[in-house]
Amino acid sequence: MKSLFYNPSYFNSSRVEAEVLDWYEMSEAERFAQSQKLWEVFVLLEGDYDPEPDTQSPFHVFET
Repeated sequence: MKSLFYNPSYFNSSRVEAEVLDWYEMSEAERFAQSQKLWEVFVLLEGDYDPEPDTQSPFHVFET
């Protein structure tokens, strides 16, 4: 099943990198599986799930 956003003229242009083209040619299930692999690498590299605090947010509580 092709994606609803598939546009052959866009993908045939030289502006699109091969890696991006490969990603869009995958099915949704294949992309999900590849995304899961990326999360495994993220965790192995000791990635942090918590975002950095946003000091500009009105909900940010400053500790004194």
